[in-house]
Amino acid sequence: MEPIKKPRVKICCITSVKEAWLAIKYGASAVGLVSEMPSGPGPI
Repeated sequence: MEPIKKPRVKICCITSVKEAWLAIKYGASAVGLVSEMPSGPGPI
């Protein structure tokens, strides 16, 4: 029997350093960043 692997979770739409650290604190494996876009405001 194989050991249970920890799930990997990506948190998207991070708009600040504070949000990134919060996601990391709660176990995010990866973060997706959002900033201003030439064609619009950036955040959805």
